[in-house]
Amino acid sequence: MVPEMKRLVMLTLLIALAVTPLLADEYVWIDRVEEGGRMLVPLRGVFEAVGAAVDWTQATQSIDITMAGTSIHMQVNNATAMVDGTPVMLDVPPRNLAGRVHIPLRFAGEALGKTVNYRGDHIVLSGGMSPKVVLLITGEATSVPADTGTTTTPTETTNVNRPLAITSPTEGQMVGPRIEVYGTAPGGAMIVVNTEARARDDNSLLKLVPGLRHKIPADGNWHVAVAAPVLPANVAEPLYYVVKAYYETPGYRSDEVSVTVFRE
Repeated sequence: MVPEMKRLVMLTLLIALAVTPLLADEYVWIDRVEEGGRMLVPLRGVFEAVGAAVDWTQATQSIDITMAGTSIHMQVNNATAMVDGTPVMLDVPPRNLAGRVHIPLRFAGEALGKTVNYRGDHIVLSGGMSPKVVLLITGEATSVPADTGTTTTPTETTNVNRPLAITSPTEGQMVGPRIEVYGTAPGGAMIVVNTEARARDDNSLLKLVPGLRHKIPADGNWHVAVAAPVLPANVAEPLYYVVKAYYETPGYRSDEVSVTVFRE
């Protein structure tokens, strides 16, 4: 296959992936807002991302969400919601916080047929034919920081006896949709692991999965799990993944280490 035709095939496949809901993962940043042990999330940013239609009526402070034949009606500071016309009591009602409406995540997500999985510093909304959405919690999860071009000396508390390394998976290893990543780094620092999806024909970057920040245990051994997009069986030009890691201490960011892996 000539290079031009291969690029055309890859472009066609990427467009197909972009419009296939089950593969169209989205990442949404949120602040951690809790009341009575319930997570409240921004109305529009989260629920429009999963494919719902959202209406806000300022005069009555009311919220209407519809998706796949399900309708939810709520009102700010009102603990009674309506799901398809049936009243449901809420543990915590919607709130208007500094002009931005927040609603209870689990109630609204499950009412719309989504599975809501809390995973520490991020939350996964999945299920149905709408996109899988990952909510990254500000201050607990991190995307790739901008490169300032400057570095400083690590703090004295950094355990420099544990060098940064990815010990598993190894270079060229075949992996499944969930990549278990193990490594070493100075204890007490913060590890960040990012995953790049790249095309094999020209090594172009197709997708970046934002990294999650995790505190490294005192012994210096860390472990995170990252997701590799699942490819359709008819994709003739498979992707590969580059898993990258770096650690941070106050005022210092280490160089990156990386490993290249392939989907089974």
